[in-house]
Amino acid sequence: MASITNLNKPKDAFEQLEDEHGARQGFCHIRIQQRTGRKTITTVQGVGTEYDLKRIVRFLKKSCEVAHRAVFGTGLLTWEWSYALRSPFHPAIIAILFKVIQHFKLDSQTVIVNAPRILHAFLFSLGDISFYKLSRTLLPSPNSAFYSTVVYISTWFVFYCAPRTLSNCLETVLTLIALLWYPFGSRHLNATVWPYMSIGMLTIAIRPTAALLWIVLGFSHLLRHPNPLRLLFLTVLPATLPVLVLSTVVDSLCYARPTSTLWNFLSFNVLQGGSANFGVHPWYWYITEGLTAVLTIQLIPIVIGVFIPFRPTLLPLLTASFYVAFHSFLPHKEHRFLLPVIPLLCLYAGSFFTSRRVRFRHIMFFIMLITNTTLAVYFGVRHQIGPYNAADSVLSMARKVENASMAALMPCYSMPGHSYFHNDVSFIRMLDCTPNVDSGANSDESDKFHNDPEMWLDQHLDEVFSYSYIVMYEKTYLRMVNTFTRLHYSVCDRVFHSDFLVSERQDHYIKYSCNGTIVEHPEYGEVMQLSGDQRQQIKDFLVNVGIVKEENCKVHGF
Repeated sequence: MASITNLNKPKDAFEQLEDEHGARQGFCHIRIQQRTGRKTITTVQGVGTEYDLKRIVRFLKKSCEVAHRAVFGTGLLTWEWSYALRSPFHPAIIAILFKVIQHFKLDSQTVIVNAPRILHAFLFSLGDISFYKLSRTLLPSPNSAFYSTVVYISTWFVFYCAPRTLSNCLETVLTLIALLWYPFGSRHLNATVWPYMSIGMLTIAIRPTAALLWIVLGFSHLLRHPNPLRLLFLTVLPATLPVLVLSTVVDSLCYARPTSTLWNFLSFNVLQGGSANFGVHPWYWYITEGLTAVLTIQLIPIVIGVFIPFRPTLLPLLTASFYVAFHSFLPHKEHRFLLPVIPLLCLYAGSFFTSRRVRFRHIMFFIMLITNTTLAVYFGVRHQIGPYNAADSVLSMARKVENASMAALMPCYSMPGHSYFHNDVSFIRMLDCTPNVDSGANSDESDKFHNDPEMWLDQHLDEVFSYSYIVMYEKTYLRMVNTFTRLHYSVCDRVFHSDFLVSERQDHYIKYSCNGTIVEHPEYGEVMQLSGDQRQQIKDFLVNVGIVKEENCKVHGF
């Protein structure tokens, strides 16, 4: 009955009313608990397949969060921004969108969350159009171009990534647009080619690993050109150097010091091996798990199409192969890194379909449609949905209070930040995931918390007690349930996360705990509405101690 001790006044629990004879007696309204001190826990319990959604959430903090901080003043910056590893170009696009939304006073939470997604879906559609035009250029017939485009846009992973605010999506779009000016054939060597170089350089500035694509394409162009030195000095350098200089100037202005994110990224991730801080995979991972997961059944027409006589040039295949091979020897690997090479590989699927009978095409397309639709729906709607379910649950309660705060005691980058909650949560605390680059140690705050949650909680007890809501995986919550009970936190929601786990730190559900919901009472102002069980317990207590009579104590809501 700890909740009873938190009642501020007797009137918060009951009123003194007169009966029909004029005698005063207790009349109880079981619906109000303490006016202040609301506490909440959301525990996430979820499972995910090898594809980890938290990596998507992590990159929201490198685009939407940065843009939200620039425009609205709130946003969680990941440690990469302290080391100047990320280009400001991509967040700047979203920041411009946010600024327009703010100017027209349309900045509701729903608009702020969905506007960047709509923008990226639109940009990705430009990439789809560019892919079809590229297919028309490289493939021998319009039918081949059509089939390649269908294979590409029906790939579940492309559909999954298109509306997400990942720099990889922008990298893919810019690459496809740039390739429209690339001279794949000898007859195009004297055509206007500088646009692909400038756009390609911009792509590298945004995603430095895009250089792996343009190194192969660039060397191929130089080797096939009748005067490579003339091309280098009169076209390549004038087309790329201004973009490189502009990128460096913008980097220096945004970070308030002379710097180049392009060099910093290369130095940290490749030369120093810093990418290993995000996880290490074997060298063959992209072949055995990466490509098979993102392409699934599309691999069949792609692989067979490579060996068909009237296939397109092998240059896109060589480019994709070099890109994958180089990434294979980097310690950290992710599915999204493969996004730019998916369209290059899908070019070969068109030749496969045009060489088959109509009935076989229909059967194959039907299988592709069923497979990719199922995967797209599952991964888009159910897989690792817990952080967003928990965020929505927190939102529904935070909107009823002022200055709500939240702590996410979860693995790195698990929960959305200010760009999702917008103005409804004033402060968000997440475990620090900054790697100890200088000392060489691999343990960050998130590691220390998950290694010994009880010790971490004891060391941060006063801080944790100050938050309105606490979000964590259920298995973690169960290890600290006694402490949270002592602090008067209680579970108020439990949301599904995923069917398959990608980490031993995850769980199948996110549990969301609180003492009650803040509501506006017409007489008392802002109060806390209790759950049905809590109301009944308080009623039983008041009746048992003789404060009110059973018949005069009503259990109801507002």
